[in-house]
Amino acid sequence: MIRKIIVYLYSFKLFKRIIPSLIRKLTFFANGNTIFLDDFKINLFLTSSIDREIYLKNQYEKDQLDFVKKEMLNHKYDYFFDIGAYIGYYSLSLCKLVTKTAAFEPNKQNFQRLSKNVEINNFDIRCHNLGCSDSKNKLKLWYTDKNKRGGSSILKDTDKELNKYDITKLLFEEIETDRLDNLYSLENKKIFFKIDVERHELNVLKGALNILSNNQCYLQIEIFPHLQDEILSFLDNNQFKLLHRINNDFYLKNFF
Repeated sequence: MIRKIIVYLYSFKLFKRIIPSLIRKLTFFANGNTIFLDDFKINLFLTSSIDREIYLKNQYEKDQLDFVKKEMLNHKYDYFFDIGAYIGYYSLSLCKLVTKTAAFEPNKQNFQRLSKNVEINNFDIRCHNLGCSDSKNKLKLWYTDKNKRGGSSILKDTDKELNKYDITKLLFEEIETDRLDNLYSLENKKIFFKIDVERHELNVLKGALNILSNNQCYLQIEIFPHLQDEILSFLDNNQFKLLHRINNDFYLKNFF
């Protein structure tokens, strides 16, 4: 009932700014709120901007998800790889449209929340608490705020985003990484990838070259503007053709 009132008020322009700020500050909303969406439940921490958007709008990245759902409804996929899964919104939304789903999330708190969301729905989603990369390693994640873990990034000296912040105020976390090729040995499968890894995309792709070369693969990959030429060139050299774009999400596939 409380949520219905809040969502109703949020529909008015007057409350568009007030409501998100209010629920971010109230302790009542801080410890996890489970809501029902179209065909699954999801537990949200409303101190996070992504979670607040799902709570208030019943959706997140609607255009992207609608586009992917249409593709999955028209063509049967064997696997969905959700790389950079956060709390599992994409996996929960799409797992019923594919044969198998695997979600990858290196941030420990995000992974715990991802696992809980899979559990409360009793969905068959395999969850990995690691980062996909081009090597098996121990690396560091960084993020600016405990309430902004959805933007966690693997620490690299060359990351231009670091220049925007005082490094002494950043939060860090040690994580494990591995190559997707080490985790899954697949051939002649149809695979849909969602890759949202905050500027680590090229490393993910290099660590999955065997899978990308030996299967029919469709990618949704978020690419920051300054990395687009390099990543799109890499994909073009590996027989992927650009089909569509929604904001910074690019859609490519290696089969026709």
